[in-house]
Amino acid sequence: MMKRSALVVLLVLVLATVVACGADEPVPEPEPTPGEATGLDGGALLEEKCTTCHNLDRVWAEDADAVTWAAIIDEMIAKGAQVSDDEAAAIAEYLSLR
Repeated sequence: MMKRSALVVLLVLVLATVVACGADEPVPEPEPTPGEATGLDGGALLEEKCTTCHNLDRVWAEDADAVTWAAIIDEMIAKGAQVSDDEAAAIAEYLSLR
């Protein structure tokens, strides 16, 4: 009976040590998405940059993911839109999440 009690105490101590050691590991922060990484306001940029050539009805009519929006924005840049890479990432992310 004494051996069994000692074994139980030993197992509890080992378990407590394992749990305590595992608690010290930091939880990694999630990687920011391209728009988050820029810290730019995609909605404000959309209003500022995109309405110089067309109204937003055309934009709201599209239903696209971030990759498709990035391609559309690249087309607009090729046509003369003055949008930096960081601004394009923020706008594409904003539109894909709406």
